[in-house]
Amino acid sequence: MGSIVSSIKKCCEKLFETHSELKEHLNSTNTNNSILDNEKVKDSIIPVNINIKPFNNFSLNDFKIIKTLGKGSFGKVLLVNNLLNKRYYAMKVLKKDMLQLKNQIIHTKTEREILEKLNHPFVVRLFYAFQTNEKLFLITEYMPGGELFFHLKKEGCFTEERSKFYACEMILAIEHLHKNKIIYRDLKPENVLLDRDGHIKLIDFGLSKIFSESSGENNEKNNSSFNSASSRTFTICGTPEYLAPEILSGKGYNQTVDWWSLGALLYEMLVGYSPFRDNKYKLDIATYLKPLNQHKNISPIAFSLIKELLNPDNGFRLGSINDAEDIKSHPFFKNVNWQNYLEKKVIPKFKPYLKNEIDLGNFDKNFTDEDPKSRDEKFNLFPTYNKTPENNYENFTYIAKDDLLN
Repeated sequence: MGSIVSSIKKCCEKLFETHSELKEHLNSTNTNNSILDNEKVKDSIIPVNINIKPFNNFSLNDFKIIKTLGKGSFGKVLLVNNLLNKRYYAMKVLKKDMLQLKNQIIHTKTEREILEKLNHPFVVRLFYAFQTNEKLFLITEYMPGGELFFHLKKEGCFTEERSKFYACEMILAIEHLHKNKIIYRDLKPENVLLDRDGHIKLIDFGLSKIFSESSGENNEKNNSSFNSASSRTFTICGTPEYLAPEILSGKGYNQTVDWWSLGALLYEMLVGYSPFRDNKYKLDIATYLKPLNQHKNISPIAFSLIKELLNPDNGFRLGSINDAEDIKSHPFFKNVNWQNYLEKKVIPKFKPYLKNEIDLGNFDKNFTDEDPKSRDEKFNLFPTYNKTPENNYENFTYIAKDDLLN
């Protein structure tokens, strides 16, 4: 009898020792690098052979690739399913050799930093980030409503009420960026996605600028506020049809370039084309300076807003003094309850049609019909990527700590 008790005692001690070691391992792991909530496992009995997957071990093998959603110069966007939580995500895949060849490494690191930093109802959320020797992977929420560009191209133009709805949500998103000292610099219909209910989210922060006083891009005193007209950055970037003229001047610009882009996009939503479509293939600063003609689809009050947003003199552009508050105060937005918009209490004017959770009817068939695992031939024209210390993206790995716990 004594030997049996002794054996049971030894087994219990061994189990306790194993349990303690596992708890110690979990407690020593940073919460950003663990799938399990340490507080939840603190007092629970954990099976000895549990398969715990550290955050930094996430890889492509944890996702089932379903379809291609879109393609760009440096990679593609795929619809994927997380094999651990069975949820759908959009996976942005970037090839390191292409980023290096096109000097886009800094922009990619900036996008990764911004996506982790931001938390806003109208900005796409980052859930995971990891890398291989050749590629970078950014996994964000899947937006089944597709690009605003897709719907605008399909319908020709939007009503004023629908355009106002999208503009309100864009203003709140840009306001949040500016409060975090970020200039977006690439507002266009391709970078505005719709969720299943019809609300918007901004995506693609590859051209964004995190504005900091330590960056050396402020005025000579280096103490001006972000909203000051004397704060400047100088990089020439953006999409020609939505590009503010001061970006091309070489004299520097500030966050008001985002309000110019909003004016161009609002015009396009109402009319069906950008007021600067002639600049699509070549940049001519004179085009931006020509007086706007009021289109029949634009009401006088909407035209008033657009003209103030598209003021070539950014010192007098709407938004140059009090940023988003200036735009919110325009008569075009009279009776808009901004808090209700922020809380998504305003019902969208359009709801995308979806047959099921992964219906891809709101995406370009040229992309969705493609084999998502096929290799793009143009990428094969470039030399094989060789891993070197400077090309290994440090601190790139990320997982939203609440995602797998829900």
